[in-house]
Amino acid sequence: MWYYEQNGNRIGPVDEATMRGLIANRTISIDTLVWTNGMANWTPLQQTQLAAGLPVPPPMPGNPPAAPYQAAPSHHPDAKDRVAYVLLAVLLGIGIHNFYAGYTTKGIIQLLVSILSCGILWFFMWIWAIIEACTVTQDANGVRFK
Repeated sequence: MWYYEQNGNRIGPVDEATMRGLIANRTISIDTLVWTNGMANWTPLQQTQLAAGLPVPPPMPGNPPAAPYQAAPSHHPDAKDRVAYVLLAVLLGIGIHNFYAGYTTKGIIQLLVSILSCGILWFFMWIWAIIEACTVTQDANGVRFK
């Protein structure tokens, strides 16, 4: 036998079939406090065996439906492309990759050393660029490459 609370009054005892009828005709809801022998406290109906097999109620008017779970974007919207960074470093090796990533000072140094040495020191700037291509993972603003 079950008891339920309605407008501050405790009503019962009623059998389980009657309780299911009250649920079906919306006299009581899944939030209604109920109690039966063996329960320590009054409990919302949705947390009892009466809730088993009940349809999920439609959302209340005026309340928007819950948004489905969406994973957080894995990259910052301003993230630079790592492939572009690596290709600029490997194919050119004169600091253009650093300009792309916002490391202007390093880019200027590599570019000037390559140009002012008439290309003699370009090989060393290229090695430096290869090392950066393998180790740098974020741009000058601290945003990780995508």
